[in-house]
Amino acid sequence: MNKQFQKILNEDPRESMKRIGKIIMNKAFRISLPFNYFTDPDIYETDLSSLTPQDIIDKMKEFLDSNPKDEAYGPFIFYLTHFPVSMCKRSVSLKLKFLIGFHYGFGVPQKKHENTIQNVSMEELAEIFGRSKATIHECIKATEKDFKVFQEEVKKAIEIDTKADRELIEERKAQLRREKSLETTP
Repeated sequence: MNKQFQKILNEDPRESMKRIGKIIMNKAFRISLPFNYFTDPDIYETDLSSLTPQDIIDKMKEFLDSNPKDEAYGPFIFYLTHFPVSMCKRSVSLKLKFLIGFHYGFGVPQKKHENTIQNVSMEELAEIFGRSKATIHECIKATEKDFKVFQEEVKKAIEIDTKADRELIEERKAQLRREKSLETTP
């Protein structure tokens, strides 16, 4: 059993459950990032002609030799499966910069989660992507403006959806009022 969990289980049961819940929420949040946000098959790398099986084996060995945290396995396998060329090549491709920068951006929790979820750190991203912290930092800085533009677009889309939902609700209320008035009118 995980030493962290063993220590927590020796505490008050209510506090134990809260702390274990927080740990699980943190890990689940971080693991879910690539699965939730990078789902468009059009962005996946399909031309593997520049890779050899040895490149993939070496990348996996490098990852395992780094003694990664348990929660790093999911994102690593996801990225290696869907972006093998970018993950295996030494140089950082534009696609990998984007993935790193956006993973970092998405890993900053929204205000409602601030007390339960910690930010994804550059160290964690370095572990997942097999790059130095300096390289991770460069990727984050290079994509910062793009991520802010993306956030604004998402915010606008949410506002439009919310407004449309409100209008539909108001239309439905008006329709129900009309129907009710027709029922009560002799």
